[in-house]
Amino acid sequence: MTSETNNIIERKAISDLLNGGYFYIPPYQRGYRWTPTQVTQLLHDLFSYANEPHGSNHQNIEGDYYCLQPVVARPVTNDNIIKPILSEGAVVNEDNPVWEIIDGQQRLTTIYILYKYLMTKEGISDEELEEDYGGKKLYHLVYATRKDSAQFLEDLGKSDKDTASNIDYFHMQQAYDTIDQWIRGKGEYAETGGIALCRRYHLDETVKNVRTTLFNLLNAGKGKRNTTGSVQILWYELSKWSDAINEFRKINTGKIYLTDAELIKALFLKRQTEGLEHIQMQRALEWENIENTLHNDSFWYFLNRRKNEMPNRIDIIFQLAYKAEYMKDVPDDKIDEKLKECETKLQDKNRIFNFYYDKFDGLNGEALTTKIEKEWDAVSKVFHVLEDWYEDVVCYNLIGMLCQYNGNLLPKSYIHFIGMEENQSREDFKKWLKNEIRKQVADISARSGQINISYGDPKVFNLLLLLNVNHLNRQVEQTKDDLNKIGAIYKFPFAVLTSQDWDIEHIDSFTKNGLKRVDDQKKWIDTAMDDLKNKLEENEEAKNEINRLRDNEKLMDAINKLRQLAEETDAGEEIKNNIGNLTLLDSTTNRSYGNSLFITKRKTIIERMKNGVFVPVSTSYVFMKLFDEEGTRRTQWTEGDMKSYQKYICEELRDYLNTEEN
Repeated sequence: MTSETNNIIERKAISDLLNGGYFYIPPYQRGYRWTPTQVTQLLHDLFSYANEPHGSNHQNIEGDYYCLQPVVARPVTNDNIIKPILSEGAVVNEDNPVWEIIDGQQRLTTIYILYKYLMTKEGISDEELEEDYGGKKLYHLVYATRKDSAQFLEDLGKSDKDTASNIDYFHMQQAYDTIDQWIRGKGEYAETGGIALCRRYHLDETVKNVRTTLFNLLNAGKGKRNTTGSVQILWYELSKWSDAINEFRKINTGKIYLTDAELIKALFLKRQTEGLEHIQMQRALEWENIENTLHNDSFWYFLNRRKNEMPNRIDIIFQLAYKAEYMKDVPDDKIDEKLKECETKLQDKNRIFNFYYDKFDGLNGEALTTKIEKEWDAVSKVFHVLEDWYEDVVCYNLIGMLCQYNGNLLPKSYIHFIGMEENQSREDFKKWLKNEIRKQVADISARSGQINISYGDPKVFNLLLLLNVNHLNRQVEQTKDDLNKIGAIYKFPFAVLTSQDWDIEHIDSFTKNGLKRVDDQKKWIDTAMDDLKNKLEENEEAKNEINRLRDNEKLMDAINKLRQLAEETDAGEEIKNNIGNLTLLDSTTNRSYGNSLFITKRKTIIERMKNGVFVPVSTSYVFMKLFDEEGTRRTQWTEGDMKSYQKYICEELRDYLNTEEN
């Protein structure tokens, strides 16, 4: 964005816009298109807000105001645009410019039509509005593609006009008529309109009451604590040098725009005091560094659960800073409960932006500069803590593991970390992390070498993931190498875990081949014969029989014969789904060989490992047959292998699982 540091973000009450100003809707914008449904939804929300206790769980309520979506604007400097649209005697200058509306024209037009309707029905002239309502003047709207649009809008309600030939005017008139029907509770709005809402809130069921409520709400000032609150917009003001068309394209081509992060950026980077531009520039560079670091997937995905993505990654920093302040002085036994409460609050749109806006609102000069510096230090602290964790291999693995379990464990870890006593060490923090992991697997027992979960239990994935992560941490604890140089090789690749779909793989399918298509069955037979060629050469009779069955299209008989030759037999569900027969594997590899023989799976996985495909360490151990203590049966996954593998899991995770010994 051009000249970002000169952009302004603030909340404006609708009453702040009632100063007779001019809003220019440029030709690249579409015309007015709000439907009756959109218009009545706005009316319903406004009237409900005015009559509900402020601070309730209503989605758009923030304190004592109802907040509309952002309006993006910039001052118009082209006289060829300004002069034709000004009324006689109108004065514009830097303090009162003509505004080009880049986004938000639909909302501004609807509010204009509503206000115009209320003035007309209440019998309030322009002169009376200015004289009796604190100098208020309804703003002007000019659509570049409709040169008479300003006059049409001003004349709404005065006489019936033919709008059939003009789609913009049709929708404007339709909005006006919809407002009238809704407020009077006529037609389809008899049970849902303003009169019906009066019944809900036990108010006098009069049209006058509905109109007065809405009119007072729109006239309420930003700082006024009255019975209705106020209606406000997020006003995002671009510098006059901004490329308006480029900004419009950003908004309308699906790009991320005006997230909490974008709005907050305007707060932190706005100019406070002359002579401090170098501080502003330094902060902008720090912001860029944070964003660049977060866009490193290795960094990002150790902090996030599978397939959890934010519209703007830097939002995670502000969320953690917000949660840390929200959770300040909360006792440990209330942390989980309060975090859930905090997550609910964060469902409110622009919650964190308003959190910072309220901190800076009303401050100027040195006071504002000091406050922004203090809040930026808190933001920087969050980032540097995450950066520190990322560099510590064991912390990286433990926190990455916790984030896979539950998204709230990241803020919980941060809150615990910053609240640690001075005499507590990094090792104390790691012990705390391990204990949090232990809580996540507390109901998994491992007694007498048997683990009490099986295929289908969602905890299987987390257990196998922990198995691989813990293996890496155990290697770190045993290594004498310089981790500053080689630490990355001991980091579990959470980014790979996130970018691929992962399956719980049956090491040996122990089941009848489920292939239905003839071509798939023939391919399976050919692959199995190739993988068992040594055995087939030793057993010419079996080889000839299998070829005969294949040639005679008795494919399932041929498959069963090959399974017998490989000494793979059907087994019950208990054996098949036992943890000793399960491992982690990316879905591409898993689905590429289906219910193949173990020897085929082994060959495929070894080949993919040679080609640089990531295979978790425990999975590689399984298919490299490292649990075969005798080392004599490389082509099979036996019950003995299953027992040895399960024993390995119990031993590897003894510090986490519920065992007889602990």
